[in-house]
Amino acid sequence: MGFLHYFPNSCLVVCSLCTLINADDFLGCGGFVKSDVEINFSRVEVKLYTRTGALKYQTDCAPNNGYFMIPIYDKGDFTLKVEPPQGWSFEPTSVDLHIDGETDKCSRSEDINFQFTGFVLNGQVLSKGQSEGPAGVSVSLTKQGEKEPLVQSATKTGGGYIFKQVLPGEYTLGASHPKWTFVKDTLPITVAKDSSSPAPTITISGYDVTGHVMSEGEPIKDVHFLLFSDTVSKEEISQCDTTPVKGFTGTQAKTPLCSVTSTDEGKITFPSLPSGQYTMVPFYQGEHITFDVMPTSMDFSVAHDSVTLPTTFRVEGFSVSGRILDSKRGNGIPGVKVKVQDRSEVISKADGTYQLIKITSGTYVVTASKDNIFFEPETMKINPNTPRLPDIIASRFSLCGRIVIDKLPAMLPSSGKRRVSLIPEGGAAKDTVSVATDNAGAFCFTVKPGSFSVQPTLNTEEVAAGLKLIPSQQKVQVQNAPVLGINFSQFKAVIRGVIKCIDVCGTLQITLHSEGGVEERSPAQISQSSKTAPFLLRDVLPGKYKVTVIQNHWCWQTPSLDIQVTDGDVTSLEFVQTGYQLQCHVSHPIAMLYHNTKSPKQSKQIDLNKGLNEFCLEKSGSYRLTPLSCHRFEHETYSFDTSSPAMLALTATKHLMTGAIVAKQPSSDVTVSIRSSIEAEPLVQLGPLKSQKELEEEAKKTVKPAKKGNATATDEETKVAEDTGPYVYEFTYWARNGEKLIITPSSQVILFYPAKAQVTIQTGDDCLGKVVDFEGRAGVFLSGQVQPGLAGVKISVTSRSLEDKEVRPAINVETGKDGRYRIGPLPDTAEYNVQAALEGYVLTKVEGTVGDFKASKLGEITIEVVDEGGLPLQGVLLSLSGGTFRSNNLTQASGSLVFTGLGPDQYFLRALMKEYKFEPGSQMINVEEGSTFRLKIKGSRVAFSCYGMIASLNGEPEPDIALEAQGVGDCGQVVEEGISDQEGKFRIRGLQPECSYELQLKSGDVNSHIERAAPKTQIIKVQGKDIDNLHIIVFRRLNQFDIGGNIITPSEHLATLKVLLYSEDNLVSPVHTLSLGSSSFFQFPSLPNDGARYVMRLESSLSKSSWDYTLPEASFSTDGYFKHITLQFNPERRAVDQEVSSGSHLALPLIAALIAIGLNHAKILPILQQLGLALKGFRSPGGSEVRDMGGAGDQDTRPKKKPRTRKT
Repeated sequence: MGFLHYFPNSCLVVCSLCTLINADDFLGCGGFVKSDVEINFSRVEVKLYTRTGALKYQTDCAPNNGYFMIPIYDKGDFTLKVEPPQGWSFEPTSVDLHIDGETDKCSRSEDINFQFTGFVLNGQVLSKGQSEGPAGVSVSLTKQGEKEPLVQSATKTGGGYIFKQVLPGEYTLGASHPKWTFVKDTLPITVAKDSSSPAPTITISGYDVTGHVMSEGEPIKDVHFLLFSDTVSKEEISQCDTTPVKGFTGTQAKTPLCSVTSTDEGKITFPSLPSGQYTMVPFYQGEHITFDVMPTSMDFSVAHDSVTLPTTFRVEGFSVSGRILDSKRGNGIPGVKVKVQDRSEVISKADGTYQLIKITSGTYVVTASKDNIFFEPETMKINPNTPRLPDIIASRFSLCGRIVIDKLPAMLPSSGKRRVSLIPEGGAAKDTVSVATDNAGAFCFTVKPGSFSVQPTLNTEEVAAGLKLIPSQQKVQVQNAPVLGINFSQFKAVIRGVIKCIDVCGTLQITLHSEGGVEERSPAQISQSSKTAPFLLRDVLPGKYKVTVIQNHWCWQTPSLDIQVTDGDVTSLEFVQTGYQLQCHVSHPIAMLYHNTKSPKQSKQIDLNKGLNEFCLEKSGSYRLTPLSCHRFEHETYSFDTSSPAMLALTATKHLMTGAIVAKQPSSDVTVSIRSSIEAEPLVQLGPLKSQKELEEEAKKTVKPAKKGNATATDEETKVAEDTGPYVYEFTYWARNGEKLIITPSSQVILFYPAKAQVTIQTGDDCLGKVVDFEGRAGVFLSGQVQPGLAGVKISVTSRSLEDKEVRPAINVETGKDGRYRIGPLPDTAEYNVQAALEGYVLTKVEGTVGDFKASKLGEITIEVVDEGGLPLQGVLLSLSGGTFRSNNLTQASGSLVFTGLGPDQYFLRALMKEYKFEPGSQMINVEEGSTFRLKIKGSRVAFSCYGMIASLNGEPEPDIALEAQGVGDCGQVVEEGISDQEGKFRIRGLQPECSYELQLKSGDVNSHIERAAPKTQIIKVQGKDIDNLHIIVFRRLNQFDIGGNIITPSEHLATLKVLLYSEDNLVSPVHTLSLGSSSFFQFPSLPNDGARYVMRLESSLSKSSWDYTLPEASFSTDGYFKHITLQFNPERRAVDQEVSSGSHLALPLIAALIAIGLNHAKILPILQQLGLALKGFRSPGGSEVRDMGGAGDQDTRPKKKPRTRKT
């Protein structure tokens, strides 16, 4: 039995036991259609189409459960569609199938399900008085008595909408929109069974119309807008003021329908206007003035959407004045530049007043400026109600001065820039402001009126260099004017000390570092042959310093001393050596045992951290060092000599790991195998291992018994109480870092969890310790029986891990003669599921047991299929379904088929085979428990096939060629298809008798590699039998494209030309380049005929300075097989007017020179001879260079691609 599930009132499309028959090569795809409500399955059809839309097969569902089966005889692409009555919805509506006999759903026996989701409900939202409506209205369907909508949708263009998947019931239809108004936004609606009637219509009463009125970018409020219309009456408009507007006389002959007033934001809104034509007229009147509003009127129409007026109304159309003061209620400031955004600036008068003329309403940013006086930008709203502007008050003034220094300390930068602090009187530290002087020492502050203290600030570098300034600060009072002219207008020590060494000091160094690194000195060299070495440092500037003795391989009591130089010398510094430094770099924390070779018994131990370690040796000489650790190093011991110190490097090569096995029962055969990922390491076998209890017992036996006086303790007194567990088995292994180990414990009586472990050794700072644990437990056995006792029952045990929930492969056994079975041992880390199966029986688990089953014999159906002559008919697909059972199988050579293992139920049987009609074609069958039902079905041939062969011209078979047989004449609506197999053979089924067909290759991409067939078409006529020996020869497409052409140009220019071929995707690097030589014809290497686009260009080496020409180009695509392109090149020599003109200008001085030479030839002739020789030497290289450069300037310097050899 399979896994059975029950679905009430459902019909699942499945592909169960889809079988590919060698004899007739067809697949069976069958299934059901689901529904959560009662429907008539017989009204639902399922059809199989080719991708071109040709119907291949159709069937209806079984009336009891809707099961159907469709045979598919050809591989290829198909579409399986469910076609119910109009208005019924299914999900999905179709399934695309690519039948390849292996990976598609039908071939893999996968279900294809269609679910009935409800009825389709159509409706429309209309504009009032119109036959159409808008898009974008939200419509919803809510079940009566509920609050949340069941389904929602939105109207499309025209106002239509669709609700899909609506089940029968009572609903409320609702419509909503954030702006539009409705005559009635909710309506009741009833959806009945088999219903597809339209929903009631919802009407929109009006749409919103919006616009804006502005003046110089500022919104204007209280502007009236009056509405006129010839198509809409006043009664149809809502939310619009019908009160007459005071003062409006109007230019319209008609009475306004209503009016609205602009808001503070200048927005105009008519909330609800029906569809129609309208005119809007603006009207704006102030208390003492009426402004012009443009445009004076605007026509607009309302259709089925909100309207935003395309043009903004503008109020077009006053002088304002203001003052500039040095303080509130203070004096006016003359000469201040006042600027209002992009207007020209104005200058304040002697009393500080200014005037802005020709201003319009709006918000402006007013800025004022004057040297050493500062003003904040003022944002002002200017309109007719603000003729007097707010005063602009000076907010800050300049406070300036200078710092003068005659000579800087050597360590300070020469820029002279320093900082000056401004401290408000009585202010907090946070109120202090600091600025930097320029290179000349000048500084300025921008301050508000008040009392201040000005103080130059010396930075750390300056203080360290001993710089001081006088005075240290100045008091300043700023009232209502700038304050200028605040001006400001500067010892070395000796350091002495001594160095004390364990042996002779030798050569040492003393360094002096300033705390901020301002003053850096070269180290002072000290050479002394005694154990004491004095030192002296001169010319030290005031500041904080660090004095350091340099000898990296020695240990010092204090290697550095911090001092401060103020106003006197620093003396009595002392450095004392305490030992010799040993540097050691270790890969892991360890303990190190070391001793001087002169005193090996006086060993010391020190703990070293990972990385670089430094420790001191009190005496000089040679030392031996031994690492103590759970890590193994390259050497067991290391040496160090203080006379030639060198850093020791200890790198661990192996690390000690441990593992443990904890078992609930003891075993003497526990072993562990360790396999390393390193090939050089052999397989290690550890064991048999002894438990910790055994090791403890053995250790106790090696200890001598204690005596009581002259007697020995008895066995009872030394006996240890027996322990029942657990039993711990430990093992160790030296491993390398990164080494991968597979550790496998084994025993004949214990199961281990996990069975094996793979670990990767990742060392840290600490010892590895325990890296793996195993648990040993006894196995599990499963046993049971089948009642009554039946032999040969297949028992399948599947398990699922309790840890990762992974399902393990099934274990299969069969029951013995008494119906009993036993399986084990099995791990106890899984839960087990036991199933039993035997053909012809239903096996159910006995309640209260794990592995006992009760066997019950099932019913069966025997089907016999014969042809018109009564002979067995093989290969007929018999589809049987009922309840949760379905089976699809083919009749054998005997024409019979037996369905066994059937439970009591009602079953639907259908017989399927292309080209045959069966009687009965389908039948309902009732099966009772243990019963047998027999049925004989007769098949009659109603259609036929044609057979043939497709080959190339040389007789080689052509596989995967798609053909079609298109009916002609009265059979023109019939199309059948087929595909050639690997041997080139094809079969087209389902040809109707007495019909003629036109046989040809299918068009489109399916046969894109075939250019043509011979014959192209052939007519076949079906006359009550199959048609054999059809032959078709196909010719494959060529896969290359030839391109050539010629150049029309005078022959003397051919040698200067090149033809370049570019891909349209890359116009930088040519694909091919050809030089013409003496021939005007050219031929490029072949290109693939893949439809790609190319560009052909012409290049010439003719100089542009001497020739005027245009280089032609042409583009083409590689469709077809050949392309010939003709290009024209007609260069014209440039005119030489400029050369003649240049010669003309030189003629006059040349004549004058010749006359002078004639008069003074005796003196000038030798000079001209020398000048001629010099000019000859100069012009000859220059002319050659110009010609070369001219030629080179027209050369193609781009890298050329090597021409490809054309394949023939």
